[in-house]
Amino acid sequence: MAAACGTGVQEASDVVLARHVHTDLYDAYPGIPSPSGDRVVYADYAADTRSLTVYDVATGVGRGVTTRPAGRSRVTWSPDGSRVVYVDRWSESHGVWTLDPTGGQESRIVDPGDARIDYPRLLPDGTVTALRRSGGDTAWVAYAPGADQPTVLVDRAGGWAAPVRSPDGRSVAYLRVADRRAALAVTEIATGETGTLATDLRLGWDPRLEWSPTGRALYLAAAGVDDPLFAGWSVPLDGAPAERLEYDGRDVLAVTPLTDGRVALSLYHTRTAVGLVPATGGEPTDVTTAGSTSAFLPSWRPDGAAVEFITFSWRRVRMPIDFDLGILDLDAEGAPIGTVRTLLAEEHEDYGAAWSPDGHWLAFQGHLEQSDDIWVVPVGGGERPTRLTRFGPGADSGEPDWSPDGRTLAFSSNGPPLEGNPGSVYTITVDPATGMAAADPVRIPLDGFRGSAMGARFSPDGERLAFYGRSREDGRVTVYTVSAAGGTPTAVITFANGEPYSAPEWGADGASLFYSRNDGSGPFQVWRVDIPTGATEQVTTGALGALQPSVSPDGRTLAVTMREAAIEVVALATGSTGAGDGASGR
Repeated sequence: MAAACGTGVQEASDVVLARHVHTDLYDAYPGIPSPSGDRVVYADYAADTRSLTVYDVATGVGRGVTTRPAGRSRVTWSPDGSRVVYVDRWSESHGVWTLDPTGGQESRIVDPGDARIDYPRLLPDGTVTALRRSGGDTAWVAYAPGADQPTVLVDRAGGWAAPVRSPDGRSVAYLRVADRRAALAVTEIATGETGTLATDLRLGWDPRLEWSPTGRALYLAAAGVDDPLFAGWSVPLDGAPAERLEYDGRDVLAVTPLTDGRVALSLYHTRTAVGLVPATGGEPTDVTTAGSTSAFLPSWRPDGAAVEFITFSWRRVRMPIDFDLGILDLDAEGAPIGTVRTLLAEEHEDYGAAWSPDGHWLAFQGHLEQSDDIWVVPVGGGERPTRLTRFGPGADSGEPDWSPDGRTLAFSSNGPPLEGNPGSVYTITVDPATGMAAADPVRIPLDGFRGSAMGARFSPDGERLAFYGRSREDGRVTVYTVSAAGGTPTAVITFANGEPYSAPEWGADGASLFYSRNDGSGPFQVWRVDIPTGATEQVTTGALGALQPSVSPDGRTLAVTMREAAIEVVALATGSTGAGDGASGR
C-alpha cells in the first residue's frame, strides 16, 4: 500500500465521540460508532468474557449493557443503528447475536450448528452475511431470515478476513491474509472477477473493512511494511492513490464512515510509568516518565535504594518483544536520583527481574536461546545469564520471586512441558554461591484447584505462597495462598476482573495482600485484603490507575505500574469525505 498511497495530509477539525478506558492490559479493541454517530460500542474484557459498553455521544456517558457471559467479537451495528451485531465464539452459544443497546436484550439470529462463522454483517433486509467454516472448507455465505441453511455467495474464501458487501450488492471486499501479510481485494459476486487494490498490509487485532456510502472507496486500518504505526486509509476503487488518515501520531485501529458524510477514526492511546505511593494509600507519583520510553512491573532492590522495572517502546504494529530492564536510584526520601539507566539488556524479552536477598543475583524470565524460561545473572557482573529451567518454546513463564533465605525461586508457567497445563506454580532450588540450579523445577501440588495459576510470591517468612487463580468456568480471578510445599489452596478474595500479568504482593506483616482489580470498567487500582477476615480497602487513586504493586523492603511504600489504555473515537470534520469519498486527518 505504501507504494500506491499519496502522502498529502490536510488539517481538519474533529469531534471526540467517545473515550473508553480499557480494562484489558494488552488487547484493546476499537470502538465502533453507530451509522449516525450518536452512540459508540466498545468490546472489553471483564472476568475473561467480552462485555459490551455503549456510550451516548450527547451525554458522554457509557453504560455496560451485557450481563450474559459470552465470547463477543467482530462487533458492528445494524444498518439503521438500532442494534449491535456480533458473533459469540463460545461453543455453547456460538452464532450471530444482536443486542438492543437501550434495554440490553440479546437474541441469537443465526445458529450455524457445527460450522463456525466469523465477520457477520446484518443487511437492511435482515439477511446476515458471514464467513462460514465447515471442515476444511471456507465460504462467504448469506443467512436469510428464517432459512435453515445459508446460500453460498463465494465458495472459495480460504484466507479471507473482514468481508463486506458493496452498497449495490454486486461485489464483496475483503482482506486476503497469508504469511502475516494481507492484500485488499474486491470480487464481483456474479462473475468471480477479482481485483487487488493493495498488498503487503499488516493488520491489527480486529481487522475491519467498510465501504464508502457511494461504493467508490474502501476504508480500513493497516500498516505498510515500513510503518511504525497503524494508519487509517481511504482506498479508491478507480486506481487513484490511497489517502492516509493519520491523527496525532497515534495508532488508528478502525475507520468508520458515518451517514452524515464524516469519517470516524478509532484511536489507540496508552502509556505506562512506574509510580510510588505510600502503602497506606493515595495517588501514585510518576518517577520514570522523564527517563524512559515506557515502564512497568516494578520491583525493589533489597536495600530499598532503587527500583527496577521493564522498559520498552510500545507500538501496536509490533508488539514490544525487546523488553529491557531499567533501574532508577532513590534517595532516603524515595525521590528519584538521576535518570533511568539500563540494568539488563539481553536479546528479546527480559521480564520481571527479582534481586536475591543478598543483592548478588538477578533472576528474570527471558527468551534467550529461543526459550521461555527462568534465568539468573550476577548483578553488574557482565557475565552471561545462567538458564535454570528448560520449558522452552510454547511455554509462558511468569516473573520469579526469591524466598527470604535466597535459596529458592517461585514462579508460574503454563503450556509445555505438560500438555494441557493451563498454568501451574513451580519452585526451583538455587545454589546461592554459584547461581546454578540445585535440582529440577518442582510443580507445587495445588490440591482441588482446577483453574489457571498465575504468578507466585513467597510470604515474608517463606512458609506460604500467594498466587492468582483464574476459574475455567467463569473466568473470575481469586487470590489464593498455599503452603510453600503445596496442599489445598485457601481462597482469600474473588473478584470479577483481575490483573493476572503479575502476582499478588504480600504486606510486610504477612497478614495482608495487595492486588490489582477493577469492577469491569475504568482503570485498575491497587487494593489490600486482610487475610484473616477478608476485609478489603482500595489503596490507590487517580485517573491513570495503578496495578502490579511491589512493596518496599521496609513495607512503607508501594511501587506500582501507572497505566492508561484508552480508545478514543474521533469524527473528522463534516464534509471531509467529500464527493470523492476521500478523508482528511492530522
